[in-house]
Amino acid sequence: MWNTMQKTILAAATFFGLSSLPVVVGLALASDDHVCKAQQDVPAMTRSEAVSFGESLGYTVTRVEIEHGCFELTGRDRNGASIELTLDPHGGKILPETGAY
Repeated sequence: MWNTMQKTILAAATFFGLSSLPVVVGLALASDDHVCKAQQDVPAMTRSEAVSFGESLGYTVTRVEIEHGCFELTGRDRNGASIELTLDPHGGKILPETGAY
């Protein structure tokens, strides 16, 4: 059977664990969401310019998607290995993968 102290510890852990969940989720979304829409004063590149950028790096781009305002380039490198790049269309920078965008 559970004694009172174990129940109190379990209740506190559950409360603090669940109460911090929205903060953690919010931070994850805030860090990833609309990353590429932040620089509205810089002109955005087109889809074909994003493909050209990937090709200038030596990649064969097979698919381009737009997610959260960023270009997601999928393709292969010179050795045939799969690649995935997240590209900021406003600054022309390759962004680190967050697992989320």
